[in-house]
Amino acid sequence: MKATKTKQPRKQRKRYFKAPLHIRNRHMTVLLSRELRDKYAVRRLPVHKGDKVIVFKNKPEDQEIKGRVLRVLPQRYSVHIEGHSKEKADGTIVSFPVHPSNLIITALNLRDKKRREIIQRRSRKELTEEELTEDLFDDDLDEPLEDEDLDKESDDTEEDVFEEFESLDDAESSEEESSEVEEEESE
Repeated sequence: MKATKTKQPRKQRKRYFKAPLHIRNRHMTVLLSRELRDKYAVRRLPVHKGDKVIVFKNKPEDQEIKGRVLRVLPQRYSVHIEGHSKEKADGTIVSFPVHPSNLIITALNLRDKKRREIIQRRSRKELTEEELTEDLFDDDLDEPLEDEDLDKESDDTEEDVFEEFESLDDAESSEEESSEVEEEESE
């Protein structure tokens, strides 16, 4: 079923706010910076968690807002950016949402294979897999852990925890022994 076009703002707003999720994801596209546009020959891409963005509209003039995307919520047409937060009346700090139309992507998170395929499909020039993977591990982004690394880390943490408990047990037993010795001496 094809949606009919209309000039009536009320119907346009209704379609925008009642859109299904697969249409909302299309609305969540963000402009790429000039460098990325030239490199990948793509103008807009859907914003993903881990992308670096700049807010270029709807911000105070003296403030430059840059950061990494923490969350993308298509249900609310909002993107939450690291470092872009405000303090509530009770003192808690909450992330402040930004509409994707006010953003520019400055660095892409290309760890997702499907996203690399999207770029290859949409690009106007031929891109090799090497060109897409050369920015795969940006030095500012945290490198993803492999399954083996996760297993190693969990083993390390378990061993560390056991060592801490053993050292605590040794410390407690030595304290008990010293307190028993003090009691015997006082008697």
